[in-house]
Amino acid sequence: MIKKSFMLLIANSFSRVANYLYTLFTANILLLTEYGLLSAIMPFQSLILVLSSFGIAPSVSRFTSIYITDDRKDKISSSLLFVPMGILLFFILFALIPFILNFYSADIRNGIETPLKIILLVIPLGVLFSVFTGILLGIKKVNFMAISLFALSLSYFLLSIPLSYLFRVPGASGALVGGYVIGIIVSFSLVLKSGIKLRVRREHYKEFMKIFSFAIPVSIFSLSLVLLFNADIYILAHFFGPGIVGIYGMASPTAGIVPSFAIALSAVLLPELSKLKSMEREGIENIKISLKASFDITLPVALSLFAFSTPIIYFLFGIKEGGWVLKFLSIGMLFYSIFYIASTSIQAMGKQWTPMKITVLIAGINVILNYLWIPKYDINGAAFATMVSCIIGMILILKSLDIFFIPDKRFVIFSIAIFLLMLIFEKVVGLFASRTMNLLVYGGFGSPLILGYYYYLKKKWK
Repeated sequence: MIKKSFMLLIANSFSRVANYLYTLFTANILLLTEYGLLSAIMPFQSLILVLSSFGIAPSVSRFTSIYITDDRKDKISSSLLFVPMGILLFFILFALIPFILNFYSADIRNGIETPLKIILLVIPLGVLFSVFTGILLGIKKVNFMAISLFALSLSYFLLSIPLSYLFRVPGASGALVGGYVIGIIVSFSLVLKSGIKLRVRREHYKEFMKIFSFAIPVSIFSLSLVLLFNADIYILAHFFGPGIVGIYGMASPTAGIVPSFAIALSAVLLPELSKLKSMEREGIENIKISLKASFDITLPVALSLFAFSTPIIYFLFGIKEGGWVLKFLSIGMLFYSIFYIASTSIQAMGKQWTPMKITVLIAGINVILNYLWIPKYDINGAAFATMVSCIIGMILILKSLDIFFIPDKRFVIFSIAIFLLMLIFEKVVGLFASRTMNLLVYGGFGSPLILGYYYYLKKKWK
């Protein structure tokens, strides 16, 4: 299971690298105000990304795994009935565009109508892609799922460069649509190569309703995640103009690297736990191992991003603002990693409504905190609200899971030692005028420390 997780970790890491490159190149190609417009509509791209990747795909994966175990491969095609629902959601949101635009500040709403219409096309495409990748994961073709993620991520990054130059913000939105089209073609061909024949029949409707019933709380859970991680930028776009939104949109994506392993591990954990007849022994042990592995791997990453936040933001985007945004969000994502593993474990136990209720609660808390703190503290208030919400969520979900784990103190001490060295180094060295010099100096100092930690982790982890 851990080996499969590392394969997905590589794919997810590549996907996040492609996301960073997309963010980096569009942020440097577009003006700050133009990038602010793009950032203002990205919550809608996150809507389908989270709904499909964390809602539909795990549900499809779980039932596909069950069908394979019970020798009922003909039922796998039932998952395709998610696609008409994606098309319906697209038309509903398209009709609501005038109301959506009214929420934004005047400086933003006038420049986002066309890009918003384009980015909504990702909804039905993302649903279809998630069905195919869910099938691949359910039949244990983790390598094929990884290839599909590679194709999606690489294609929309490569498309973003010429399209952003030629068509500015609408072009950047169109690159995402093109990426999903290519991802669908690749994932569909790999499903066929795996020997799965997809043909929807009338009798599949009843089976689909079982998948859909499982997916409802998981999807509400996913939609709550959209609120949890996008309420900040959406509310910022309500109170402020594209310049402030652009700075936040540049700073916040970097923190997304922190939960990469947890998300990859969860994708494998859900179908594995679903096959177990009893959760009392093997299941509980797998959950504890997953929680420990996630914490041990993500802790030094989160602390490193906290320590070197300003040099990282300056190197990537050439701005000196946003350092505290990355500090707050990196810590928030550390707690979210534990939250996500625990949520997946509870879902595998058949208790999908529990993580849904908790996520809805903390998403609501996040919205309230953003409304309270953004007018006074702008981007820092938004990031701090998200961090607090993630901490509350982790506490609640671990209490519901009723599994207690203690991080290995050796790895915690090692991570804190690295963190303190980085803090001292950043305080002494400061920020260089050259972006390249910041990369060389801070990368040269921090990389050996992180690599040393993971070498020690490999040797000592049990």
